[in-house]
Amino acid sequence: MNKIQQEIKLFHDKLEPILEKILEQNNKKNTKRTYNTITKPCKKLIQKCSYKSISDTSSLCSLAYWLYIYGDKKSALEICEITHEVEFSFEFMGWNSGIQNIFGLEIRIARELLGENRRNNIPLNLLEYCFSKEVKKELRYPQVLREDKIADCSSRFLNTELLLALYNMIGFGETGLFTEINRNWEKIEEAINFYIDYLNED
Repeated sequence: MNKIQQEIKLFHDKLEPILEKILEQNNKKNTKRTYNTITKPCKKLIQKCSYKSISDTSSLCSLAYWLYIYGDKKSALEICEITHEVEFSFEFMGWNSGIQNIFGLEIRIARELLGENRRNNIPLNLLEYCFSKEVKKELRYPQVLREDKIADCSSRFLNTELLLALYNMIGFGETGLFTEINRNWEKIEEAINFYIDYLNED
C-alpha cells in the first residue's frame, strides 16, 4: 500500500464512525426523502469514500448540506471538520457541485453553532480556485440565486437546483471573498432561508 492509498484508508476509517452514527440517527425517522438524501449516501460512503474521487467527495459535500438543511448542524460540522486532514484538488468542471462548497458551510455552522469565525481556515488552494476567472464569472448577484434556472426546471430537478444555489450562496458566499456577494448579503441570506424552508417541506 503506497502513501496515497494509506491516506485514503485513514480518511475513510475516521469518516466511517461519523457516517454510522448519522445512519443510526436517521434510521429512526426514515422517510423517502431522508433515505435518498441521508441514508443512501451514508451507506454508499461507508462502502467507499476516497478523497481523490470527485464522485465520492461530491456525495460527502451533498450529505453535509442535507444534514444542515434538516437541522442536524452538529453532524454536518463533523463532516466539514474531517476534511481538514486531507488536501483536495479543486478543478472547475462547468458545474459547482464538489467538495469546495463544504468550507463555506463550515464557516456558517461554526458561526451559528459555536459563535466562531473560521474564515481564516480556508485552504490556500481553495483561495486560488475562488479567484479563478471561471468561478468569479459564475459568482455574481443575482445570478448566484439561480432564479432563472429554478424557474425553468421541472419539478423533478427542483431540489437539485435549489441545492446548487445553496452551494453558491453558502459555499462561496460565506467565505467573504466576493465583493458583489458581500454587498448583497442581506438579500442572499433571505434566499438561503427561503430555499432551506422549501427543501424542508414534506
